Amino acid sequence: MSWQVGIYRAVEDKPFDHGQFGTVWRARRLGDDARVALKLVLRANGRDQIDAERHGALLQQQFHRTHGMVPEIYDYGQDGDDFYIAMELIEGGQLADQIANGPLPARAAAEHAAWLCGFLDKAHRFATTIEENRYVAIVHADLKPQHVLFTQSGEKKVLDFGIAKALARTSRVTTDNWCTTPYASPERLLTGLVDAHVDLWSLGVILYEMILGHRLYPDLEASQSRSQLEHAITTNATREPVPAACPAPLAAIINKLLAPQIERRYPDAAAIKSDLDLFLSGREPAALKEYATPPTVRIQNSECGIRNSCSNSSHLPESTFQGADATFQPAHSKFRILNSEFSSVPPTDPLPAGPASAVGVAAPVAGTATMPARPRAGIRRAISIAFMFAMVGVIATEGGACVAAEGFRSSIDTLDGRTLPHMKAAYDGVHASSLLHLGLRLRVNRLLLRRLTALADTVIADYRREEPTLGPAEWQQAQKAVQWALQLSPRDPTLRAKQLTCDAHVARHAARNQPRGSPSARQMYASAIEKFRAAAQIDPGSFDPYLGITRIAVYGLDDVDQAAAAIAEAEKRGYPSGRRERAQLGDGYLRRADRIRRLARTLSGAQRGRELEGARADYERCVASFDPIVGFAKAGDNLEYCKRQIERINTELNPEVDSVRSVSEE
Repeated sequence: MSWQVGIYRAVEDKPFDHGQFGTVWRARRLGDDARVALKLVLRANGRDQIDAERHGALLQQQFHRTHGMVPEIYDYGQDGDDFYIAMELIEGGQLADQIANGPLPARAAAEHAAWLCGFLDKAHRFATTIEENRYVAIVHADLKPQHVLFTQSGEKKVLDFGIAKALARTSRVTTDNWCTTPYASPERLLTGLVDAHVDLWSLGVILYEMILGHRLYPDLEASQSRSQLEHAITTNATREPVPAACPAPLAAIINKLLAPQIERRYPDAAAIKSDLDLFLSGREPAALKEYATPPTVRIQNSECGIRNSCSNSSHLPESTFQGADATFQPAHSKFRILNSEFSSVPPTDPLPAGPASAVGVAAPVAGTATMPARPRAGIRRAISIAFMFAMVGVIATEGGACVAAEGFRSSIDTLDGRTLPHMKAAYDGVHASSLLHLGLRLRVNRLLLRRLTALADTVIADYRREEPTLGPAEWQQAQKAVQWALQLSPRDPTLRAKQLTCDAHVARHAARNQPRGSPSARQMYASAIEKFRAAAQIDPGSFDPYLGITRIAVYGLDDVDQAAAAIAEAEKRGYPSGRRERAQLGDGYLRRADRIRRLARTLSGAQRGRELEGARADYERCVASFDPIVGFAKAGDNLEYCKRQIERINTELNPEVDSVRSVSEE
C-alpha cells in the first residue's frame, strides 16, 4: 500500500534503510516520476531530532555542491508534524555488503580508506554559513561501512553527513544516544565529546574490519553486552591482531589509527591519506617506523663466520664484513643476511668470544694479545640482572598503582563539592605511588576530567537563573574543581575561561565582605571584572562572564552604563535577558538617580536644575525597567518609589505649577 509525503509517493511497503532518527524509503516524485530516496523523520522523535535533520540536510546540500562525495539533496520540508528529505537514490550496495562476504584484499581496503580520508579532510575543513550560523568544521560522527555506498558506476558516497554538527547545536541530544558503539572512540565513550578525532578512530575500525572481516570486539556486540563493549574499547582490551598476511606497512597504519592514546594517533585525515598513498605506491609509510617492531636477529658464530662467507673473508674491515650474500654494519642500521633484510637490533645475550667472525670484529693480528671476554661478559650479565630486578620493581609498583587507580575510578561518581578535598588527596596519593601513572592516564583521567568539568558547569549554569541558589561556598568548590581539571588538561582554553570565571565570582563575593565603597572593595571588584573580561577573551562565545560583570557594575561600582553594555554583550552571544536583568538595570538607574538627587541638594540655580532633570530621567528609566516585572523581587516597591521621586522633582522644578494646583484645589 503506497503513501505520499509532499510530492513524493512511496513505492514499497517497507523501508530499505533505517537512519538514526528516521526510516528511508524508495519513492517517486510526482510529475516527472524520478526515483528518490525519501527519509522520513516523525514528529514523535522530538523537535530536536527534526531540527538536527534539517540542519544536516542543509549542510549536505552545501557540501555536495562544493565537493560531491555525498548524495545530492533534492528537497526537504514539513508534512504536517513530520519532516522529510528527498535525496539521490544510491543502489550499488554498501561497503558493509562487501565486508560481509569476507575480508577485502589489502589494496582494495587501503583504496577505500584513502578515499574516506579525502572525504574527511574536506569535511573537517569545510566552512559555510547556513541560516546565519557559521560552520567551520563538519564532523560526521557516525562513520561506518553501512554509511559508505556505491553507485552503479562504482563511485562512492557517504550517507548521514552533517547530522553530527547539527546535533551539537541542540542542547538536549546527548552523543551516547546516537553514536554507533563499535565505531566510537575511547575518549568519546568516556567524555561524550565529539571532534574530528572521532571520525579518524571510526576510519581505523573500518580499515581493521575490511582486513579481518569483523570489528574490534565481535563477541561483545550483542545489545546486552554494550557496557562490556564500551569497557573493552575504553580500556584497550586485547583484540585479534592484524593477520600476518596483511602487509606490514598497512598493519602499521591500522595500529597507529587505533592507538589507545590520542596523541599517538594521526593528527588529521590528510596525514592518514599520505601514509595510505605511500603504501599504495609501494613506498614506506611513516607509521611503519613507529608501529612495526623488527625481530631481534640472533647471529650464530662459527669457525668461518656467517654461512658461505669464508671464501670471501680473507681480510675483514674493522666494522664491515662483505660476504657473497650478506653485509653487516654497526648496530641500528640496515644489514642483509642471505638475501633477507632486517633492522639491526642488538641481541640481548652477549656474543661469545671466538675466532674472527662475520659480525664486524677485526681478526687479531698475529703476535698481539687478545683481551679476555669473560670479565666483560660478567659485567654485562650483572647489568642485565640489575636491570631485570629494576623492571620487576617498576612492574610491581605500577601494578599496585593500577589497582589503586581502579579503586579511585569506582568512586568518581561520588565526587561533589563536599568530597572534593578528600578525593583530591586520594588522587594525589595514587599519583605519588606510581612512576608512569598508567592507571590514572588510561582509566581515570578522562572520566575524572568530565566529572570535574560538570561540577564547575553546574555552578556556572546556576548563575544563569533568575534567582541563583548557589553562593560563595559553591563558587569556591567550582574554582577548585576547574583548577584540578586544568591539571589534567592544561591546554584546554575552555577550561581556562571557566577557571577565570570562577576566580572572578570568588573575588566578587570576597569584595562584598569589605566596607561598601571602600578602596579595598573597589579594587577587588575591579580585579574580578578584569578576570571576567579575560575569560570572555579566551572564550568569546560565552555570555557567562558578562553576567558577572553586570552584577558588579550595578551593586559594586554603581556603573549602570557598564552594566547595560555587559547585558548587550551577553545578548549578542545568545543569552535571553529576563526579569533579573531588567531588575538589575532598574536598580542601577535608581542608585544613580538617588546619587544625582543628593548632589543637586548641594547646588543652586541652573546647575541644580540640570542635575534634577538628570535624576528625573534616571527615575523614568527605573519605571520603564520595573513596570513590566512587578511581582519579581522588590520591583513593585521600587516602582512606586521612583514614581514618587519623579513627582517630587517635578514639584521642585516647577513650584509655581504646584502652587496653582493647591489654590485651585482650595
